[in-house]
Amino acid sequence: MLSGKDLTPEKCMEILEREQTGFLAMCRDDMPYCIPVNYFFDREQQKIYIHTGLKGLKWDILAHNPLVCFTVADPGCKRTGDSPCTYTYEFESVAVFGKAAEVEGKSEVSLSLNKLVEKYRDTEISPVPKEKLAVLRMIRIDIERITGRHNRSV
Repeated sequence: MLSGKDLTPEKCMEILEREQTGFLAMCRDDMPYCIPVNYFFDREQQKIYIHTGLKGLKWDILAHNPLVCFTVADPGCKRTGDSPCTYTYEFESVAVFGKAAEVEGKSEVSLSLNKLVEKYRDTEISPVPKEKLAVLRMIRIDIERITGRHNRSV
């Protein structure tokens, strides 16, 4: 049952579709690691796709522990009052829990990358060239659970 601060699953998905930056959190050997990323949320497949470099710390961590948390937030305005106890920020945030893996099929890489590009583009552009697809990597998060909270004035 949802509390007054919980977001519905539908609202969580709307926020995932709308927001521009997410934070990918991972952990290895009791050491957390969290990075900002651009992403594409595939509502129909319940997956998140992230474009990334060919190597780096995130790939080292994911090779040992594919469990991740991915978050987005829509910050609102600051609220103040007569007492410091009334100071707060309005927000809506979503946390996604799942398993991350490298996207390996050329078709899925091409499709997910082009959807990611479509999300961020400002003008009409052509699809990603095939030669570029051969030298990039994509992370796919298979979503297991989505939760959301808000602190908004009614």
